[in-house]
Amino acid sequence: MVGLALIASPRQGNTAAAAQDLLDAWSGPERETKEVFLDRLRLQPIGDCRRCMQAGQCSKHDSFPELMQDVYSAELLVLATPLYWYGPSAQLKIFIDRWSCLLDTEGDAFRARMRGKRTVLLLAQGEQGFYEAALCLQMLDWTLRYLDMVVAARIVVVGHRRTDYARDPLQRHAVRSRGEDLVTGRTVHDHLPPWAHMPHQPGTPLGGVFKHDVRLPEP
Repeated sequence: MVGLALIASPRQGNTAAAAQDLLDAWSGPERETKEVFLDRLRLQPIGDCRRCMQAGQCSKHDSFPELMQDVYSAELLVLATPLYWYGPSAQLKIFIDRWSCLLDTEGDAFRARMRGKRTVLLLAQGEQGFYEAALCLQMLDWTLRYLDMVVAARIVVVGHRRTDYARDPLQRHAVRSRGEDLVTGRTVHDHLPPWAHMPHQPGTPLGGVFKHDVRLPEP
């Protein structure tokens, strides 16, 4: 089995670190992991769908077909993105938009390959206000459900600087616990900030790293 993380951040910071923790916890003797940084690939934005439909194939020539082969073979798919303007990064949006090409050219065959695929939504945001991530999670959630994919977990981590998550043992423990749950078959709960609905004025930083009221388990 393969666990594939598509990391849609242009830097190796909180998003990448959280995705790696999740995959490390999921990995095992029969579970391989792979990370792909989307900004290192050549992914073109969607174009005129009518042209592709008439030709019966996509008119774009880039890294997308090869990347989709990795997606098809993955037992677990992790879509990891920073939160940009209440949505996913451009890298992830371009990738998901291209699924429309496959719906147009392959139809039910594409749906069949994606149906039932377990997928984790992982977001990294810089402010302590869950409403900021809610719209992005909903957009991605509805996209996956449209293709009959399985939303295995929704994870939100917090950090302003790129090293904030890596220096927060409680956040890391929570993310790793979700990865272990994905292996054991236990019900996987969302990992969302406890201040999910706190009032907040947009544009006003609430600061800092995700602060927990719980302790790490005893070694």
